[in-house]
Amino acid sequence: MSEPQPPLDPWEEHLSAPVRDRQVIVAFEVLAGMTRTVADLARWGARPPLLVSDARGVGPIPDPFAADVVELPEQTFPTLTEQVRARMSPQQRLTPDVVAAIDAYDPDRQARWWVSPVCPNADLLGRAVLGGRPQHQARLEDKMLLDDLLSRVGAPTTPAVQCLSTYDDLMPATDEVVRATGDGQAVWSGDARDGTTGGGDLVRWIRTDGQATMAAHFFAEQCDRVRVAAFLDGVPCSIHAMCLPDGVVVFNPVELAILRDAERGRFVTAGMGTTWSPPPVDAQHMQALARAVGTELAKSFGYRGGFGIDGVLTADGFRVTEINPRFSGGLGRLARVAPSAHLALIQLNALIGRDIGRPAAQVEHETRALLDQHLFVDAHGVSAARTLDAHTEVPVVAGPARLDEAAAMEPEPSEPAEPAATPAAPVLGFVSAGPSPLGTFVRLHLGDQVVGAGDRAAAFGALLLDFADRHWDTGFGRVLIAPDVRAASIGADEWAHG
Repeated sequence: MSEPQPPLDPWEEHLSAPVRDRQVIVAFEVLAGMTRTVADLARWGARPPLLVSDARGVGPIPDPFAADVVELPEQTFPTLTEQVRARMSPQQRLTPDVVAAIDAYDPDRQARWWVSPVCPNADLLGRAVLGGRPQHQARLEDKMLLDDLLSRVGAPTTPAVQCLSTYDDLMPATDEVVRATGDGQAVWSGDARDGTTGGGDLVRWIRTDGQATMAAHFFAEQCDRVRVAAFLDGVPCSIHAMCLPDGVVVFNPVELAILRDAERGRFVTAGMGTTWSPPPVDAQHMQALARAVGTELAKSFGYRGGFGIDGVLTADGFRVTEINPRFSGGLGRLARVAPSAHLALIQLNALIGRDIGRPAAQVEHETRALLDQHLFVDAHGVSAARTLDAHTEVPVVAGPARLDEAAAMEPEPSEPAEPAATPAAPVLGFVSAGPSPLGTFVRLHLGDQVVGAGDRAAAFGALLLDFADRHWDTGFGRVLIAPDVRAASIGADEWAHG
């Protein structure tokens, strides 16, 4: 039985007004990802929703008495980019049977859609859309726009050249960047010619001639232009913000567990966390940059709602690698860890042009305080190999530099057993895994006392992927953790007092 929820405070009541006493169609996510939304909608006074799911997902699913469910035809995707693009074209996925179920649920077309942040928020089947994003925001995803935007706000830059996506253009551009950095490696990122990309699908780490040749062939088929940039050594991290009518709300930095696959020249996403944090001087610089970018987005593009800035904390400070103009995965995770900040509701109200009910400065101050109280590590990964047909959970303990499955409980012996020479390792938590539209999804669930301030999410991400490979042959392969080079370049006194 779920714990009773506290009553809505006046601010939450104001923010949730757009869904109160309304029918809501929650769509284009895995069913397990809708569980919290169903509970929230009930709390906010919405009528029982209709869920339009595209897969089961991994984790608890909504109570069947709390919502109706209609499933989209099962579909698999070779990459996260293909899945994102499918969610950006929702009309094409609504079969006649699904449309009939929606019309039966809402014959008067008064319901509201609650959709993924990447979905367009134009009307769908004659019903208004909550969430999603306007088309002009989606166009800002193109990495070819990054350098111009950074120059407008005076952000620190790194050597980068844009060129055509042919081998004969990519190699001179790469030579130019390598000469500028004195480093024998670079990063290639493709444009958004065919739509939004995700998961680093159009990013390659170029270290050898063989990797360059393979990557050039790939980009020639996928893109018109490529951004060739310096390879940045250091901790991948991000800073998130929201553009509101009276200012930009900026949150705390988040570590990105982006691991390195040196052999394949790829970057592997394995989660995020807030237990690690940059030195105070760098955190302040990141927050100032996010505020400047948000101000420019609002001024030049009429931007409203959340966005994220990804980059790397190098020995010289934070350097940007991309800007995500949406309520990104990092913002979603911050919203879950601090539910009383109501970030999802703020996003909804900002997009529909409704008054937020509180000044931006107050939202920022209160949300940062909540996030400081709720540090987290969320280690997870998606493998293209589908090696599981059902959801499973495995308790884990700390082995020698790896995770191991906790031993099954032995039946009690008929006579007292000798005490073990080595006490059993305490259970750290459990790994959940199961099929996804992309292959196999895995997540590490850690006990509250396992992680603490300073722990790297990347380290837990690497342990998780190694465990998944050994247990389910997921094929993540050998990955490397990015070093914290800033820690060696900044003095202890400056770190503490910067």
